[in-house]
Amino acid sequence: MSTERTATVAAVVDQGRLTAMRSVLFHAGVAARTGLNITDVACLALLDKEGPLTPGALAAQVGLTKGGAITAVVDRLDKAGFARRRRSSQDRRQVPVELVREGPYRDLEPLLSGVNAAYTAVTEHYSDAELATVLDFATRVNQMLHDQTAAMRARS
Repeated sequence: MSTERTATVAAVVDQGRLTAMRSVLFHAGVAARTGLNITDVACLALLDKEGPLTPGALAAQVGLTKGGAITAVVDRLDKAGFARRRRSSQDRRQVPVELVREGPYRDLEPLLSGVNAAYTAVTEHYSDAELATVLDFATRVNQMLHDQTAAMRARS
């Protein structure tokens, strides 16, 4: 690998670590603003992106146990008005958790839409071909982080 490529790869890795740290700080700020904790905010983000999820599915995606830990999160989100349990009409044993958009989550929407608009503005600096490369890179990095997190949890 050339010296220039080595330096560029190192810079990309450094920027990735900085992005991860700043994302954590942003989510911590959202958590502080809502009176929730960062795990609760991660669950809100999943419910926003994925739609209603069973507590087990939610737990699996954020790395919590299916018992008490996820129940405590769902209880906090429900009590704060961010989410609610709704029994499935197809399978009465299933009680998915859904985001309550008309509740306090509505107060977060300007903040979240501001970040989405800023992301979109950044993309305007890139050609379609460059965006395809950025998308490929981001997809691969997100999968790598998912895999690394799962491996870390498996070793615990």
